[in-house]
Amino acid sequence: MTPPKKFRFGERRDSAAGPVKVPGQIALTAEDEQNLDAYVVKIKETVAILRKEINAIKGGELDVVSNVFEEKSKILKWLELRTPLVEPFLHHEAAQKRNIKTHLAELKKHIEEDGAMLSRMAVAARTILREIEKINNRNGLGGVYGKTGEKLGSASSTKMRIDREF
Repeated sequence: MTPPKKFRFGERRDSAAGPVKVPGQIALTAEDEQNLDAYVVKIKETVAILRKEINAIKGGELDVVSNVFEEKSKILKWLELRTPLVEPFLHHEAAQKRNIKTHLAELKKHIEEDGAMLSRMAVAARTILREIEKINNRNGLGGVYGKTGEKLGSASSTKMRIDREF
């Protein structure tokens, strides 16, 4: 005969009936503690990746940004999907022992710094692209343009405009 299946709700109920229970706190199961431990490990990995990317940007090694992108997106997706499993226990003493709030604050700080640097890089890239387009348009096939933006050697006169209107 197969043993009865255990569900987390039943485990939680059984552990809540144990000797020590803090009022208002959800009882932790072994799986909940594993989730908390794995969450802390992933937060630390994410912070390490973000530090690597930030230091690379500061050092001028911009190719690291594209190399780290996929790894960073995978780990952030993992954190996003696991957060609902950990969120109910953020005020639990088990989360306090693991310093999850401190790790989350550090993660937030690094995400904001990385985001600001990437945003500034995007603005700089758009500015460079816009300047290159201006240069190409100034000396393009349509003619040569002066500093003020008017076409040099253009044959436009007021007589031609009058003829067009009639």
